[in-house]
Amino acid sequence: MSVGRWYPSVVTGADGRQVIMSGQSELGWGTPTPVVERFPAATHQVPFEKSVKPIGWGVDQLKTEAPFKWDYPQLFSLRDGKIYGLGRSVDQQWLFDTAADTKTDLPNRPDINKGKPGPDGGEWRRNYGSAVPLPAGFRGPDSVLVLGGDRNDPNTYRLAGGKWNTEKPRAFGRTQDDTLLLPDGNLLTVNGAFDIRDYGNGPYNPNADLKYRQVELRDENGDWKLGPVQRLPRGYHSNAVVLPDGRVMVTGDELQQLANDPDITDNNNGSIEIYEPAYLHQGSRPALGLIFNPSVAYNEKITVSTSTPNDVTRAVLLAPTTATHSINTSQRHLELRIKSRSGNFLELQAPPTAAAAPPGHYMLFLLNEEGAPSKAGWIQLKPPTTAATGATATKVKPGD
Repeated sequence: MSVGRWYPSVVTGADGRQVIMSGQSELGWGTPTPVVERFPAATHQVPFEKSVKPIGWGVDQLKTEAPFKWDYPQLFSLRDGKIYGLGRSVDQQWLFDTAADTKTDLPNRPDINKGKPGPDGGEWRRNYGSAVPLPAGFRGPDSVLVLGGDRNDPNTYRLAGGKWNTEKPRAFGRTQDDTLLLPDGNLLTVNGAFDIRDYGNGPYNPNADLKYRQVELRDENGDWKLGPVQRLPRGYHSNAVVLPDGRVMVTGDELQQLANDPDITDNNNGSIEIYEPAYLHQGSRPALGLIFNPSVAYNEKITVSTSTPNDVTRAVLLAPTTATHSINTSQRHLELRIKSRSGNFLELQAPPTAAAAPPGHYMLFLLNEEGAPSKAGWIQLKPPTTAATGATATKVKPGD
């Protein structure tokens, strides 16, 4: 790469390439880099087969810069094929067109604390907090919900159509939270803290503010409600992921000790908690059998078998996620159209374009009327041709 990066953000674009922004440079803290890069470079095809190893492949450096003041901006590739870069400062919100190599200003985010000094006395900014591309049918997400990162702001903020709206709040503000898209399209928030290494009343379990152990859930109407309580507070360096069986694995944390002992040598909690959403305890679940063509092109048919065809009302794709510091740029939820039914076989239609769902692997769930998911199977969306991305793949040289 053209510059070293510490705490950058990476997102997969519609062409399947990784777009890399921000992060502190190799010179150290306080030297954020504005350089935008893309891997692999346009001189290489996006690798699809496992036999293709992109060792030694180069990157493209774009002419457009992304001068984020702080690390880990939220990056999302939405259904228009463009990259939305949402910084932690209210005034650093940008729209990137990597095909045209341009950047457009987005409106300032309407945080309730904008203009106020931050906890350290400097410029106010959101701390590490989550953001999610909201489900929007089979064409892919067209809006982002920003939440968390401010212990004094329970509001959630939705960016749609280039405009911000304040949505329904959570019960309280929290930082270091992880918010996940569930197979039924609802949201789940787990983990959280008062600040980076401050859990409300001190850094260790006995002194932590217990409210940050409560999960929160958002339904299809956008309403939030508090849910079960986690066994441990989990803040900085915590994480969570949706498993293919529909459960949620909750992991990590920097300061909370399993033995509640501040003097133990290893201050990283390696325990795991499993959360079972209510949809796993509301009767029978649909069954997904074979996926007959697990590697498909866009708009192609996906044929699957099921022993419960009469129970299946929906089919969805859920992207596997990679997250750190509450930043998760790979989440995505798409509805699949059920084109036909024949006995124990369903014919589904893959997403229409790569802008709807970037190429890669996805979990395929079948759901019943109550929203209970089957166990997932895996499909792989093939990288599209240049025409199918709705963008033009061009080689961009440093300094052009």
